[in-house]
Amino acid sequence: HALTFSAGLAAAGLKPYFAVYSTFLQRAYDNLVHDVALQKLPVRILVDRAGLAEGDGATHHGIFDVALASHIPNVSILSPASYGSLCAMLSSSGETDAPLLIRYPKGEEDTRVSRLFYPDGDYENYGVRALGIPSPQAVLVGYGTAVSSLLDAVRILLAAHVRTEVILLETLAPYDACAVRLF
Repeated sequence: HALTFSAGLAAAGLKPYFAVYSTFLQRAYDNLVHDVALQKLPVRILVDRAGLAEGDGATHHGIFDVALASHIPNVSILSPASYGSLCAMLSSSGETDAPLLIRYPKGEEDTRVSRLFYPDGDYENYGVRALGIPSPQAVLVGYGTAVSSLLDAVRILLAAHVRTEVILLETLAPYDACAVRLF
């Protein structure tokens, strides 16, 4: 009901924000498709508990929202990996005139992400980021909290003398064509 109500507000000229746990967004799939996306309404859906939600139990893990929403026409999906990029996404979200999902995890930020991917604090240029490892032997690609696990894997691979690049995706849909240039 809340998502359809947000669609009604958007149809009346407003640009509402709708906050929901990722797992509960599954129950509003038809509303997202029919009431928001097909009408290209500027509803911003703030998807809380995106990814594994430690301590909340299996029913609250937000592991399906990307699969459910990424194929829906007119929907953009952002997945910040740092507080700075989340703030930048929220700041720029008022400019869009289309449906937008901003997914964020439960829990604290991994400070390595900002230090490695945003060393200059340039959060406004979110999208696709790479560590910039020359001639990598392996490439790991991830988004959201999974990037922390990738950084842990890099440490293990470095101990085995494997040069590893990590690609951080913060724009999940529509597909970011600049990602192709990274390879």
